[in-house]
Amino acid sequence: MLQSKLAMLAANPKLVGKLCDLLGSMPNIDFPTMGGHFFWDTIAESGGWKLQKNKLTDHCRLLDPNNVRKAWGSEIAMMSALEKLQPSSLSNGQTVSSETRKVYCPDCGQKVPEGRFCKECGAKILNPPIASSK
Repeated sequence: MLQSKLAMLAANPKLVGKLCDLLGSMPNIDFPTMGGHFFWDTIAESGGWKLQKNKLTDHCRLLDPNNVRKAWGSEIAMMSALEKLQPSSLSNGQTVSSETRKVYCPDCGQKVPEGRFCKECGAKILNPPIASSK
């Protein structure tokens, strides 16, 4: 039975991302990474923290400024975790200002300031970070 489940995941790796969508945030052990230069797309950044999406499985992870994985799961859960990072919670004393908050445009791939539309090509930005209401 376990073999058939693993074979199903091997045949369709996007099921991992769908599972994460159902469960939200997954249990995590802080783990150093290489920064995601090959199998990951950085979809949002804030104060050195990166939200990345796996190109093969569509699951997401949250990396600290030292490229240590701090959380993983669905895109919505990781975006929410990124949004909860306040200047007081950043380990290296950085502050998060609107100038440092950037997202990647899904159409042109440019790193642009957060907002609803890309300032380079005008495309709609999917899942933009939501400003905190404090």
